[in-house]
Amino acid sequence: EVDGRYDLQLVMGRNTWNGEFAGFERNDEKGVFSSNLKTEFMVELAESGGVSVFLNRRRIAALSLDGSRRALEAVISCQKAYIASHTTSEDDSEKKPRAPKATASSSGTGFFVSTSGHVVTNHHVIGQCSSVKVIPVGGTASPATVIAKDKTNDLAILKTTLTPTQVPALRPQLRLGEAVYVFGFPLTGILSTSGNFTAGAITATTGMEDDTRLAQISAPVQPGNSGGPLLDKFGNVVGVIVSKLNALNIAAATKDIPQNVNFAIKASIAANFIDSSNVSAGGTVSSRELPPEAIADLAKLFTVQVVCN
Repeated sequence: EVDGRYDLQLVMGRNTWNGEFAGFERNDEKGVFSSNLKTEFMVELAESGGVSVFLNRRRIAALSLDGSRRALEAVISCQKAYIASHTTSEDDSEKKPRAPKATASSSGTGFFVSTSGHVVTNHHVIGQCSSVKVIPVGGTASPATVIAKDKTNDLAILKTTLTPTQVPALRPQLRLGEAVYVFGFPLTGILSTSGNFTAGAITATTGMEDDTRLAQISAPVQPGNSGGPLLDKFGNVVGVIVSKLNALNIAAATKDIPQNVNFAIKASIAANFIDSSNVSAGGTVSSRELPPEAIADLAKLFTVQVVCN
């Protein structure tokens, strides 16, 4: 509606942006717009292969941005030039842009690996944070300190003051076709804050271009699942969720939409990183098969949401 106000959520890559948009009409077209956007927002938009738009927790659009990078970079340059031409050195207050309406919230998932409160997550989840906190299922936020990073393998270890009631074992071997489960906190602000549980299988024992550090899985994941545990039918951790294939980019290139092509860092890689960081991992590998609902209950005890500020 013209002049209508809409609180939209835009999901790009690993971040969710919240903003107030106004409706407008131009000739026979209708749309929405927002002003005073952060430069960081425009940069991420330029670098993203696509954007999903949500209104009242319902996705109303999934837009490919393939080929739009140069146009968006031109917009950013135009904005900078406009700001520069409308500021004066005499009045510093003129140089300060108005407070933006859109703000970013970045979050991921992690899981305890020791009874001393160590948490494993992805490096990309905490790589740009000035501060980090973790939120257990049904608990309150607790500060965390980054004590180890492995950018190459996209892993990080956090130290918290929390004492988990359960610590999973890391099982280094995995088999093609075996059942696996994912627990995490995808699409913060849209999906359930108590965590999401999905099921699938190991569909390949290597990642993109036969990367032996990764396994390919069919269990659905979304932005926010990064750093969460990949579990086997016994409740052991066999991987760390790291990424999903960009369906919009692949669709633009192949004219077909890939489904449930996601990746996890193998537990053996994570175990080596934990050991080299002088963290004593807890948990004993289990061989007792559990029903999916029991695995979900177990995952709630050692999985946390990781919030980046």
